Amino acid sequence: MKTIHHTTTEARVGKTIAKRRQVFWVALALALVTVFFGCDLFGAKGVTIEERINMFMKDVNAGNYSNLWKHIHPDAELFDEAKSADYWSKPGVFPSSEKYTLGLIIPAGDLVTTTINSSTSYNGNTIIFKMKKDGDDYKILKITIDETPILWRFGSRRSK
Repeated sequence: MKTIHHTTTEARVGKTIAKRRQVFWVALALALVTVFFGCDLFGAKGVTIEERINMFMKDVNAGNYSNLWKHIHPDAELFDEAKSADYWSKPGVFPSSEKYTLGLIIPAGDLVTTTINSSTSYNGNTIIFKMKKDGDDYKILKITIDETPILWRFGSRRSK
């Protein structure tokens, strides 16, 4: 009985149960995991394709045309033009008097083909988003509605 009492008393007095060498190896292992996996260890992977398209369409429907360029990849041929609110609100793109809905967004690689509907301009038309990573975030490189390019990829041939 005395032995057990003596051992528990030593642990309570502040004797370290884990040895310093063990603490060092655990700390080193945690540091290496953090270096190799970075933020992805905690699930942060940047903006996905679906999230980017949803954010873009939310800004379109809110009339935030001056913010739409933030969703566009800098390699897009008309990147500078896309910074103008007038570029997006004109007929043939996203007229400002309408609300837009998209069909199911299912990426196939860096491409999304779906449908677009609105009160006047679009009725189940095909819309294609070509995406490209910008750092950890996906951004829109090209938009095509029924074979009409709305936003071109750098180096592509313009239609009309």
